[in-house]
Amino acid sequence: MTVQLTRGQVARWDKRLAETTTNKARATALWDLARLLAGDDDKAWADLVLLLQGWTREQQGRRPQ
Repeated sequence: MTVQLTRGQVARWDKRLAETTTNKARATALWDLARLLAGDDDKAWADLVLLLQGWTREQQGRRPQ
């Protein structure tokens, strides 16, 4: 089951993401958020992994596979 965030949690994550100054820091925050959002739903986690892997490759200047 995926997780739904409260307003306070959304505000906290907005702040954390806004405070990232490098792609590495942003990637770490996004992976942490994805794990939280996926909860114990393995399919949601797998989908988020694919999405974030593509984003990571793009940030590194590589084309998605």
